[in-house]
Amino acid sequence: MSLRGQAKTSTGVGVAERMLVVTSGPITLAISATAVEGILPPEKAGIAGVVTARGITYPLADLAHKLGHAAASTTPDPRVILCSTHGLYRGFRVDQVLGLTEVDVKGLHPLPPHFAGEERTWFKGFFLYGDGIALWINPAWLVAPDSGDASPEPLMGAVRSADGQRSRNGEIIELEAIDAERTK
Repeated sequence: MSLRGQAKTSTGVGVAERMLVVTSGPITLAISATAVEGILPPEKAGIAGVVTARGITYPLADLAHKLGHAAASTTPDPRVILCSTHGLYRGFRVDQVLGLTEVDVKGLHPLPPHFAGEERTWFKGFFLYGDGIALWINPAWLVAPDSGDASPEPLMGAVRSADGQRSRNGEIIELEAIDAERTK
């Protein structure tokens, strides 16, 4: 199953945005399906600072660290998400993949006005997810190279424990399926 080319879908009621929902550090994040190239288990990605797949090299980092957090100390199902947009490629370790979801565009909200700083470039908005919210990551910011010490300040008091939540469908997107989708 491929995520590429599946950003917006029509539902019986309206248009929906397809998102991959993950946890990284203390927060739940959503990545537009069009930015996701593949998902790997950590053992396939190795421990090196890069992953090479289909002839593309993806610099690898912890998504929690990019957001100024520490990854959860123990997680039941960590993954590596391969992302791209506008010819830039990055890979990110995440604590857990919660699954794919389709969000009605009416359910996507911009950041509230009190978010007036740099975080406006990090996130496109948010939507209700489960008992909380998922922050919708700006894919251009996500894959952009890190510049020195430009990591955001950590959120004070934000803590998330990986308490045995499992991914919703357990399905892993294989890179071969994505290759097949691209050659169509």
